[in-house]
Amino acid sequence: MNALGWIARPGAAPEPAGQVSQGAVMRQVLARLALCSDAQLDALTAVATRDMLVLLGRGAALPWVDGARYCAPDPLQRMLWLPTDVVPQLPLDLVLSNLSARGASLPFLLWNDPEQVLPIGQPIPVNRASLAWLGQELE
Repeated sequence: MNALGWIARPGAAPEPAGQVSQGAVMRQVLARLALCSDAQLDALTAVATRDMLVLLGRGAALPWVDGARYCAPDPLQRMLWLPTDVVPQLPLDLVLSNLSARGASLPFLLWNDPEQVLPIGQPIPVNRASLAWLGQELE
């Protein structure tokens, strides 16, 4: 994917509907989740790669960890999730159309650092078993 160029989000940031962590912050998020109750975990789902963990859930359900960033669906392009603090310089309808034409699975997260597209339409439940599995994958 060619670099899009990103700018600070104009206006107020949308309410977070997801939390994105990478590297050492991802390990801190998993440690924080291990301290949560089962009821708290039930309010979350996750999509993970070896380098990124995306927790999905209401803003209040997302654990606070220093260094984690947040994402949300764009208010006008609901299938396109973006960071809450920055947006691509290009019009979002063109970005969505281009990435969809390239085969991006909807909905998807378009992340800026590093720039990547991550399908988020089939998240896994967050529970003790998935936390154990994610912890093993990081080792």
